[in-house]
Amino acid sequence: MLSDLFQLGGTPHVVYQDSVYERVVLTDSTSLEVYRGDSILVVFTACAPQCSSCARIYNKEWQLIKTVTPPFTSVFPLATIENGKIIWKDNDSWEY
Repeated sequence: MLSDLFQLGGTPHVVYQDSVYERVVLTDSTSLEVYRGDSILVVFTACAPQCSSCARIYNKEWQLIKTVTPPFTSVFPLATIENGKIIWKDNDSWEY
């Protein structure tokens, strides 16, 4: 799964890393957050130009446990990981 993300081009670099959390900018328009606890939380965000995220939970062997969806309906849901929890924000904004 992670190897597929690196085919997007660009040069990935770690923005922040500690013993349980890592934020990596993959390209100018994509990023990845990973939190390692009892399970592994992953948030992938892509912007084109509006940003949208998808989130997944894996076990420690990187087997998918669950795809996490926001608790609301949104065309562009935006997620981040804070203190080991996935936090969702509605990123829908329309200009006419």
